[in-house]
Amino acid sequence: ALVLMAVLFGGMTFFMAFFAPMVFRTLPRDAATDFMRALFPTYFSVMGVVSLLPLLVLLPIPAYRPEGYVILAVAALFFGARGILLPALQRQRDAGNDRMAARLHRASVLIHLAQWAAVGGVLVRLAA
Repeated sequence: ALVLMAVLFGGMTFFMAFFAPMVFRTLPRDAATDFMRALFPTYFSVMGVVSLLPLLVLLPIPAYRPEGYVILAVAALFFGARGILLPALQRQRDAGNDRMAARLHRASVLIHLAQWAAVGGVLVRLAA
């Protein structure tokens, strides 16, 4: 579980601290936006699946069930973002509703930061 949590935390950190900013620094804005729009559904699906894997170890062990429930919530948020938030955000952008799109984007960023913090907390707990 510790290795899987480290993979999850590292993947999330790399994506938000290095990959996404590099895309927007190196590609023209429209191309970067189109690329990220195409990438996010896959990112959320993959990270959701990676989030579920540590549960196979965490949930059966009573001492680690609280951490397992935290990671279950993280996985649910990845799948919820993939299935609900991203389509809503794209509909608002496609409709030209920039204000609502900005709110939904902000919500997605805050959710991702909360997930990252939760995964980091569980990682620290498991490493202790």
